[in-house]
Amino acid sequence: MTRALARTWRACSIAAVLVLAACSGSDSSPLGISIIDPSPVNNLDAAELAPAAEYLRAATSQGLVRLDSLGNIVPALAERWIVTDDGLSYIFRLRNARWENGDTVTSEHVAAALRRRLQIESRTAIGADTTEVRDIRSMTGRVIEIRLLAPQPDLLRILALPELGIRRSGRGSGPLVADRQQYWTVLTERADDLVEGEFRPPVRPLQVRTEKAARAIARFAMGETSMVLGGRFEHLPYLSAAAVADNTVRADPVIGLFGLLVVESRGFLGDAANREAIALAIDREALMTPLGIREWQTMTRIVPLGLDRYAPLVGERWADLSLDQRRELARARVVRWRQDNETLPVLRIAMPKGPGSRLVFGRLKRDLATIGIDSRLVEGKGKADLKLIDEVARYRQPSWFLNQLACVVRPVCDRDGDVLLAQAKRAGDPAVRAQQMAEAELSMTSANIYIPLGAPVRFSLVRGNVPGFAITADGWHALPDMVAIPR
Repeated sequence: MTRALARTWRACSIAAVLVLAACSGSDSSPLGISIIDPSPVNNLDAAELAPAAEYLRAATSQGLVRLDSLGNIVPALAERWIVTDDGLSYIFRLRNARWENGDTVTSEHVAAALRRRLQIESRTAIGADTTEVRDIRSMTGRVIEIRLLAPQPDLLRILALPELGIRRSGRGSGPLVADRQQYWTVLTERADDLVEGEFRPPVRPLQVRTEKAARAIARFAMGETSMVLGGRFEHLPYLSAAAVADNTVRADPVIGLFGLLVVESRGFLGDAANREAIALAIDREALMTPLGIREWQTMTRIVPLGLDRYAPLVGERWADLSLDQRRELARARVVRWRQDNETLPVLRIAMPKGPGSRLVFGRLKRDLATIGIDSRLVEGKGKADLKLIDEVARYRQPSWFLNQLACVVRPVCDRDGDVLLAQAKRAGDPAVRAQQMAEAELSMTSANIYIPLGAPVRFSLVRGNVPGFAITADGWHALPDMVAIPR
């Protein structure tokens, strides 16, 4: 790994065309930002956006609302909005805005674009988040209404997602405009968004690169960029290899799903008890220690404890059993399977490429070996039996967690739990909704289609003081708020 990183350092030095000011000074020179993303192309219109595409779409194609640097919902295309008392209607008034070609943004444009986008997202987790949407209509030239079948308390936060940014003919309405160059994309503030006579602080362009983790972290370590966004657990070993200073690492306290998703339901994994055997064998407390994480938040349940107005029907699992007792129980199930079947194939586990994945898989392989199961790492998108899911919760309600496992999203799912989830989302009474959500979680937990491990890991690298950057609970860092020049 050290030799590979050294080669990356040399390549970065040769390829560097512009050396940026490493510390955030008071001049107007571009702020260099690297976004970790192995995708070679930034497709801003894909149903599932890659990390860099999320940032670029959010920066150049604002939605009705957006998230600011602190994760708060703030106006974007909509200057204000009201919600009816029954929670079934959201009415937005659009501000004066223009598309990149200068045309005026109208409510007809926005309604059509949002309907089209929800259709694209219909078989994704965002589609599951928005099943309550009944209609989107233009009321006047600058007023749009979203009608719901049942209340969706977090609709505004969902509308702030990059995927629901409003685009027309492949273009957005800002707040930034992108100039794609050979090695980077330059983001600048839209000149037509400036109001005459309005005070605006001095701004600077953002020079955004999309690159693999090793290159992005090496570039930061050499002072060629001021920020790296998109760090995950598989990238952590690069920090020590590149001697990145601890005081430049910013870890976000996120929650979400980090665990093994069953993607092959035949054979050994076709039985819920056998799937539970996998979960029983894993030593979660030690899983992240090879990455230097000593106090990782482990999980044995789908929905984390502590969410507002939610009373789960299942607690942390196997709390009355020691690790040895859990493994003894799991080992008995493996022995029973082998008595009834000729062989137990090697379990294929898909994880993202990166040294952190290999280290964590090493722990998983050791744990599964204790119950008589051999396993093999599949890096990337190869065929697998189990797949690591690593997703940050975009809003803190049980529906987000359960929607990730819905049958419309996952081929291997719990049909009974899916029915309960659909009923919960249509419930008008919040108490009934919460109760049915808890029943859906209990059903999905018993099905063992998802093996929880712990909380996701998200980090950024930041040199000096960058206005507009803050540690957030959802790991999102809004680029439009970073154009201000520090004083």
